[in-house]
Amino acid sequence: MEINLPRERYINSDNLNIHIVEWGDPENQPLILLHHVSSQARTWDNFASVVSDNFYVIAIDMRGHGDSDWANEGEYTTEHYAYDVEQIAKNMGLTNIIVVGGSLGGRVGLVFAAKNPTLVHSVIMEDVGAVRPATIAQGFADRIASGDPEFSDLEECANALKGNNILSPYSVFQHQAKYLTKLTDQGKYIYKRDPNIQKDFIPLDLWEYVKILQAPLLLMIGDQSTIVGEDQQNIFKELLPNIVIRVVKNAGHIIVHDNFDAFTKEVVEFIKSV
Repeated sequence: MEINLPRERYINSDNLNIHIVEWGDPENQPLILLHHVSSQARTWDNFASVVSDNFYVIAIDMRGHGDSDWANEGEYTTEHYAYDVEQIAKNMGLTNIIVVGGSLGGRVGLVFAAKNPTLVHSVIMEDVGAVRPATIAQGFADRIASGDPEFSDLEECANALKGNNILSPYSVFQHQAKYLTKLTDQGKYIYKRDPNIQKDFIPLDLWEYVKILQAPLLLMIGDQSTIVGEDQQNIFKELLPNIVIRVVKNAGHIIVHDNFDAFTKEVVEFIKSV
């Protein structure tokens, strides 16, 4: 078995089959990867392939995403996702865990770490704060109303995913299209996700979890993103005096795609420092 190639399996949580992808030697320190909303585990492929020489990497298709089971409507809250991470960690006997999460995944990692201090080594949050304002929540509600798109082929999907992004290489969107979609009986490609996941994208406030977080935290912010403003950054600093905040140049919301080298460098250096 080639340990640095991706290996796939399912782990049960809350009567749901949660799909995970693993890289690296299980004897190494575990590093859990949590994706953005409406994404999936294979979005981390490039990053996982680089760090799996030194870490046991586990990327999770969160419930309702990718190849994981769909949950009941109303069971897609941050706490529900964090519960699944906890069940996976305990099922696999993981400790000293590094948690890396992008956007929604960052919030999930925060909640998981705050609730399970004895399991977690450190947390990395990618371009996300502790508060989801009503304006952003409404944006997701509007997307629900418009329905999920259908695509004639993967290139059409890749172009749609790219949109007006000029920072990420086009290969990122081609890779995303491959793993983010499934082919219907009608010959159309649709996203592998439960449309109901966005119904739980409501305004929220997670400062209660920040207050009890014991693990070291790295907050990464894209310099082209407006998601985490100075007001939230200041509250983080007040509640967590030892927090590390890094603003990454030439990056928007999904830093790992927009500036892969800088993202990887910041994560690895932070882990070494704590």
